[in-house]
Amino acid sequence: MANPCNKLFDPMLGDIFFRKNIRARKYIIRIKTEAITVTIPNRGSYKEAESFFRKNRDLIIKKKEEIRTKSESFSREKNVQYNEPELRKQAQAILPDELARLAKKHGFHYNSVKIRKSKTRWGSCSSKKVINLSLFLALLPAHLIEYVLLHELCHTVQMNHSPAFWNLLNSCTDGKSKELRKELKNYHI
Repeated sequence: MANPCNKLFDPMLGDIFFRKNIRARKYIIRIKTEAITVTIPNRGSYKEAESFFRKNRDLIIKKKEEIRTKSESFSREKNVQYNEPELRKQAQAILPDELARLAKKHGFHYNSVKIRKSKTRWGSCSSKKVINLSLFLALLPAHLIEYVLLHELCHTVQMNHSPAFWNLLNSCTDGKSKELRKELKNYHI
C-alpha cells in the first residue's frame, strides 16, 4: 500500500507519486522524465491506485525508456543549449504575431497573450481569454507551434477537452489534430 506521504519507491522507476483529483474520472498515469504520477479519482483509493500502477509497470518502464531516448535524440538534433534571454526574445518576436494571424484566419477572439517560462505545459487559456505561452514553444517545429496556438485558441470557445473542443480543433487543423497531438508528445520542455 502507498505510504502516508502518497509516494512509493520503485527500484527501476524511482519515486511514484500518488495524488487525488476531484475532477478525475479514472486512474491516470503520467510519465515524465523526472517523475511518474498516478492520479486517483475522487472515489478511488490509494490501494487501488497502487494496484493499477503495478498492473501497468512493464508498460511504464517501456514508455519511460522511449521518452528518455526521444528526449536525448531531440536534444542532439536541436543541440538544445539555449540562452534564455535570446529564446524569450525569439518567442516574443514569433508567437504573438502568429497567434494573431491564426485567430484572424479562424475567427477566434482572445484578450491578451503572455510569454512565460512554463516548463510544465506549452500553453494555457484562462476563462478571461488570456493565452499564456511557454517561451520553450519557440524551440518546436513551425507546424507544432501552430498546433499549440490553435489548441489554445479553441479554448477561447470551449474551455474543456470535450468532443466539441476536439471537433473544433480538428476542423482548424484540416483533420490532423490527433496526428499533431501524437507528434507533440515526442517533445518535452
